[in-house]
Amino acid sequence: MKCSCDRLDFPPSYSDFLQGYLLPNKPVVIGPSLIASWPAVKIWSREDGSINWAFLKSEYGGLHVTVADCSTRDFSDQRREQMLFRNVVALWEEGRGQSLYVKDWHLARTVATTSPTTSTCEIFYKTPEIFRDDWMNAYYSAYTQDDFRFVYVGAAGTFTPLHRDVYTSYSWSTNVCGRKRWWLFPPEQTPLLFRKGGEEHMETVYDVRHVDPELYPHFAHTQPVIIEQEARVTIFVPSGWYHQVENLTDCISINHNWCNSVNLPSLYDSICAKVLEVERSLEDVRELLSQGSASAHASDTNGWEREWVAIVQDVVEKDAGWNWLTFWRMVRHALCLAKGTPCPVKPDLWPMTPHELMPPLDFISARVQACYEGFLKRPQREATLIVGLNEVLRDVGQLLEG
Repeated sequence: MKCSCDRLDFPPSYSDFLQGYLLPNKPVVIGPSLIASWPAVKIWSREDGSINWAFLKSEYGGLHVTVADCSTRDFSDQRREQMLFRNVVALWEEGRGQSLYVKDWHLARTVATTSPTTSTCEIFYKTPEIFRDDWMNAYYSAYTQDDFRFVYVGAAGTFTPLHRDVYTSYSWSTNVCGRKRWWLFPPEQTPLLFRKGGEEHMETVYDVRHVDPELYPHFAHTQPVIIEQEARVTIFVPSGWYHQVENLTDCISINHNWCNSVNLPSLYDSICAKVLEVERSLEDVRELLSQGSASAHASDTNGWEREWVAIVQDVVEKDAGWNWLTFWRMVRHALCLAKGTPCPVKPDLWPMTPHELMPPLDFISARVQACYEGFLKRPQREATLIVGLNEVLRDVGQLLEG
């Protein structure tokens, strides 16, 4: 059955968003009123809606950005390099560099941490209330030097290849200036996206506009939701939906990847699948470790298994940015916030989310409990073999009991 996407002129209440889109895992497009108060709407664009390059260069030109060359494929992504933002803009203004796309720019964090007296939210945007229940950015802002809040700046024709966001996280994306086209594929269509023979490694189509039917024989049966996103319009991309995005004009957008208790089971299952994929790819390493242990360390029954699990977790983290330790630390932090237990918070980066902008505590606890019990039963025994994880899981268990 072909899926559709609602379009709302005005932002829904949190309750309506939870019931209508988060729980059923449906996309939605929301009109300009959602972000009408953003300073970026006024200062990043001119009266005619075009991008105010002069302001952007003067304000952010000295910052280094990651630039993707959309004309050069690099496996499932595009070749990337670091450049000064002003140099990228200069190329565009000269009519060159039309394949360059500034991606994954942590501008909000950069500005907040270099201007400590000014809140990020006061500078150029504020996270809409319906998206505030965000475990990823709450945890990363409190404990790390990283986050999942991005600015994208691209010329007309640049694009992001088909992908699914990290561990099936949600995303929301607002066009501050310009227009985009989105192709969204619901999770039930995922098997149709795989290359023939590449299913085990989840090798999918690269560009949905140019698909080889010999390599991807099932793609013709897909029925994507195709959306043209106008300036100042926001799109919510549900958990596990593969998507591709093309800039129809020069475009600037603000994007977050995020998760919470609603899609936590999907994230958990996704990490389980990633671990299994890595284990299969390193099976020869496992055999060497087990054989070496049998001859040299017969008395240490956990030694080689602990080393094996550490290797797998290291590869998982390098490949996807997370591993089990990160996942459960994030869950612990989210439970502390939901239950009012003291924990680190950096309000200048991510203010605490009011309880009225998250599901009921019983719902949150039940979602975590199911993942917690399943994890303790995993045959890999990561709960005891991953260094430092036992303490985190003990805290999670106590929070669930409290």
